[in-house]
Amino acid sequence: MKHIISILLLLAAIGCKQKGPTEITGSVDRGEYSGFQLFIVDGDKRDSLLVDSQTGLFSLQLDGDAPRMVTLMGVVGTEQNKWPFEQALHIEPGGKVKLDIRFKSRRAKIEVDKKDRNNAALITYNCFYLDKSRSIWENPPVANELKNSMSEIYTRVNDVMEEFRPANMVENYLRIQAYLSFMQALDGVTYMYSRNGETLPDGMDEFLPPVYEILDNPIALFFYNTNTFVFNYLKRERETPEEQLQLLKERFTVPSIVASVSRLIVQNFVTNYNYKNGFEEGLLRLKNMTTDLGDEGQKLVKDFESKKYSIEGAVLPDVTLEDVDGHVHKLTDFRGKYLYIDLWASWCAPCCQEVPYLQKLEKQLKNPAVEFISISLDTNKEAWKKKMKQLKMHGYQYIVTGDQFATMMNIKGIPHFLLYSKDGTLMQYKADRPSSGDKIRNVLTRLK
Repeated sequence: MKHIISILLLLAAIGCKQKGPTEITGSVDRGEYSGFQLFIVDGDKRDSLLVDSQTGLFSLQLDGDAPRMVTLMGVVGTEQNKWPFEQALHIEPGGKVKLDIRFKSRRAKIEVDKKDRNNAALITYNCFYLDKSRSIWENPPVANELKNSMSEIYTRVNDVMEEFRPANMVENYLRIQAYLSFMQALDGVTYMYSRNGETLPDGMDEFLPPVYEILDNPIALFFYNTNTFVFNYLKRERETPEEQLQLLKERFTVPSIVASVSRLIVQNFVTNYNYKNGFEEGLLRLKNMTTDLGDEGQKLVKDFESKKYSIEGAVLPDVTLEDVDGHVHKLTDFRGKYLYIDLWASWCAPCCQEVPYLQKLEKQLKNPAVEFISISLDTNKEAWKKKMKQLKMHGYQYIVTGDQFATMMNIKGIPHFLLYSKDGTLMQYKADRPSSGDKIRNVLTRLK
């Protein structure tokens, strides 16, 4: 009896033993394209596919003890003639995937042995979708044909399933891909029609199952736009963030999707809240919404609390500024003066257009009670210095590194001008620009 048990345990151990790495091999026909790069993205890991320059052959081994999806990514061409592509692949431990890749007409034509039913299904549908989307954009169907033409993006996946009978993981992946691909294409044709002053026919998406029936699946996390799509669905269904969070928990069960979309809902609340009205009420609402978000929730609460500096009447924020020589300064150093502050960046064209007006305003203003301060939000100090030199900027020129100041002041776009009183409190959160001429000049002239 002990002998039999030992044999069974040995067989079980053999059965559980890893089958070894997955081997991905194949060849590349570069066609008219002289340069390209290929990668396999496997979770957080990214491996280069090294292609022999003479034979065009490549080979890569991926370790892992479970079947999974990876992504073949490529950038083809040189300089201005570069274009990307990507293709999902299914791999199994100890398995082999053989690919033949050909570049032609800004497309990567990928072939695989049809006995590899999983990857044949993935490649077949992806090829269909790319052809279909190109056709819709280049030769838009007339209105009475649009619905049937568009619906193929989602329904064609059924034909692919019937032909290849892929594994459940691949079937789930393809149904999610078809769903998201249809919605992405629908956004495209909606824009195309609206641009021409037209509206889409009714019922374009009436054949689709509900969002949560498709995307409440761990495999949906392979798609970068899943969280955003779920978030937009919740916003359409419910008005307040509290209601959106409740609906999310009712209709979605995958913990990682619930967590990531919850963060999107709360971040949207923090970004778009009207801090001038009901600051304390908003803070309380946020604290109630972030009880399940741990450290990230606490960070969002702190971000919200810091927005008090954007409310008129708030004191000067305690941020560190650097001048062109690297010396450190504080805004509080200027108490006793009215401060007209320009928030700008070297890469911001409208900001740079305001500079001559700002210099003219500073020269014309005969009010010693007012100081002009420019604060760059650049992340590249050299770019900041170069642009200042080009624009012949003078006076109090500072840079604040990182996004802390922009976050505290709830800055959503630049150029942005602030006006502070002598005692260091915010008078105008959105002061008039220098290009407004007499409008801002009269305001600053009256300050005593």
